[in-house]
Amino acid sequence: MMIMAATIDPQAGVFASEQTGISAVQVGQVLTLMLVEECTVPFITRYRKERTGGLNEEQIRQIKDSYDEFLEREKRREYILKTIKEMDKLTPELEKQIMRAQTINQLEDIYAPYKSKKKTKGQMAEDAGLLPLAEELLAGAKSIEEMIARAGDFLNPEHKVTNAQEAMEGAGHILIERFSHDIELKEKIRKDYWREATLTSSKRKEADEIKDSIKFKDYFEFSQAIKDLKDPKIGHRVLALRRGMTLKILKVDVSYPEEAGIAAIEAKYFSPTAKTYENLKNLARKAFVGAIHSSLDLEIKTDLKKLADEAAIEIFKVNLKNLLLQPYLGTKAVLGIDPGIRTGCKIVVVDETGKFHFDTVIYPHEPQREIEASRKVLERLIDHFKIEHIAIGNGTFGRETLEFVQTYVDQVKADKCHATLVNEAGASIYSASEIAAKEFPDKDATVRGSISIARRFQDPLAELVKIDPKSIGVGQYQHDVNQTKLKQGLEGVVEDCVNFVGVDVNTASAPLLSHISGIGPTLAENIVKFREEKGIIVNRQKLLKIPRFSQKIFEQAAGFLRIYKGENPLDETSIHPEKYPVIEKWCSDKKIPLAKLVGEKDMIATLEKDNALKNEIGEFTFVDVVKAFKAPGQDPRTQFKSTEFRKGISKLTDLNPGEWYPGIVTNITAFGAFVDIGIKVNGLVHVSEMADRFVDNALEVLKVGQEVLARVIEVDPSRDRISLSLKKGESVARGPRTEASTGPRPQRGGRPQQEVKIPAAASLKNNAFAGLKNLKLK
Repeated sequence: MMIMAATIDPQAGVFASEQTGISAVQVGQVLTLMLVEECTVPFITRYRKERTGGLNEEQIRQIKDSYDEFLEREKRREYILKTIKEMDKLTPELEKQIMRAQTINQLEDIYAPYKSKKKTKGQMAEDAGLLPLAEELLAGAKSIEEMIARAGDFLNPEHKVTNAQEAMEGAGHILIERFSHDIELKEKIRKDYWREATLTSSKRKEADEIKDSIKFKDYFEFSQAIKDLKDPKIGHRVLALRRGMTLKILKVDVSYPEEAGIAAIEAKYFSPTAKTYENLKNLARKAFVGAIHSSLDLEIKTDLKKLADEAAIEIFKVNLKNLLLQPYLGTKAVLGIDPGIRTGCKIVVVDETGKFHFDTVIYPHEPQREIEASRKVLERLIDHFKIEHIAIGNGTFGRETLEFVQTYVDQVKADKCHATLVNEAGASIYSASEIAAKEFPDKDATVRGSISIARRFQDPLAELVKIDPKSIGVGQYQHDVNQTKLKQGLEGVVEDCVNFVGVDVNTASAPLLSHISGIGPTLAENIVKFREEKGIIVNRQKLLKIPRFSQKIFEQAAGFLRIYKGENPLDETSIHPEKYPVIEKWCSDKKIPLAKLVGEKDMIATLEKDNALKNEIGEFTFVDVVKAFKAPGQDPRTQFKSTEFRKGISKLTDLNPGEWYPGIVTNITAFGAFVDIGIKVNGLVHVSEMADRFVDNALEVLKVGQEVLARVIEVDPSRDRISLSLKKGESVARGPRTEASTGPRPQRGGRPQQEVKIPAAASLKNNAFAGLKNLKLK
């Protein structure tokens, strides 16, 4: 998506630099490129390194986010100034307060007394002339009896102050609101809350009537310091509490000593020696409990939720990136199977380009159990379409279907064809989508799902971009976090991954093309239509003939669109067309044919030594150009390799605590990693069980798709839970955790103990995620 041109706010640029720790010069260049020159993040990252100093996608997005945060704050500041001014209540001192506010919370504190159009009790009391009485009460020079007598002088029937008691109550309301709306006081108490308050939760009375309330058992009696819950590594607890609160299972409160809050008010406004001390203390209590605490309770819960959202979204983004860039099979025909029981296993065949050719159904499982007929169907398809790879969805009956294929299909046993379980998360979402209906209007959802399984084995990135990232199953509380922020974050990851790999402009689908820098859905459809009507695109300049493919879009997109075996060898590389003239001139001067430079080591060595060229195009660009010549058209992802789960296990009761099982990391959260060890339920490796050392962040040691060898330390069939460990220094299995031990586990590292013998990983064939460990990605 292109960004509309705009002017740059200098103060916002300074703020972005301070927030990100990136130099003001780099921030200025990034903002100029994004807001003035209308450049996309992938384009800036890849082709404007000289100007940004080589900043990566994440840093560039952080700059833009910080810039937007500043603008949002200033927009709110302007609104508050304008609103209070229109109310004719903007004094010079109040204006200074508004201009000095550094955060949204501080601005809201200032604005709070002016939000309501309806007059407050304190304002009505002031209108009734009770302010002097309130001041005398606060001074504390007279006893409460004397103050009641004095209140008789302030009766005002017109404003419904008909007796001394009503006058005293009105004076009290004035002081309560003064205490409540004191900006400096509230800021001090706010800081105290973040240092000393705790977040507590308890079970609500109606919880037992709510389905799955037992899942929140760990939070039925929970308490943790607010300052600790700011830690991103335990943000999942905040989200769990929030979900329990939303479901009316948990009652969640911010706890802070009431007397400490009252003491803060007392320290600023009145002395213990005041003759009206007890009365003033009672007013302070009402101000603290009724206004200050209730406001900070909501504010802190909201701020903790925001921090937890950010942490969860970051984890989701890393997991999604690793999933999208997982190893790929490449251009080979695949037979895809979506396992089923009663309705059978849906089978499809796609050729090496992903084109659908055939579908049918077999019934190898109960109740039909047509094993021989199913075997013959598979063998005929394998022979006819020269299939070397079978991709089987890893959902219900996936393991059983894999075992059937491996046991009964001769070609598989003879190693002519290899069967593999493929993560089918999101396939059903795709099958019911508009994209799937448009691709296969005459096929039902089950066939479309099978096609998706086969294709994602060939090229996970090309197929997964068709599915909402939230449906892929690698997030943490993805339905609880800020959906706008989540959508923005995940769309950025998809955009980064697609442009990192690049696409073949002559074969890429419209959904894949739509994520290329500067293109979008409409132009992507135009590209596909142009190919269908005009034939293959033979060079990058032909892109300009496509309707709506402007010069600006060409600048942003061309480098990411590859043309293989076309008219210009440079079109196969990631080198941008804007650098073609200087490279062509260099080849001409050196009398080296351009075609010889692509992939020819000796020729590239000559180029690599040319400092004059390096100085001309810039060091960052020069390095990328050399790299592109060394490996033209090479996919930066690793290619698929097979692994396998341990045989003979299909349910929790087949697992033995203390034994080791090969597995694949399917999801990573702040508290640990989920691992598929070959049965329906994934096991959990808590962060404290990841290594024989302290692990601060699960993402530092594991990634989605990584192969691991895990030891079972606990099986809990009643809760469908498997606890795993990756530690090599322990061999003692645990029994079920007691009720007293089921609370949130501490962040701790393991202490190496006696070395135990670990079996070598089996040479298995079940991992569509294998090989991610070879990727050099953050």
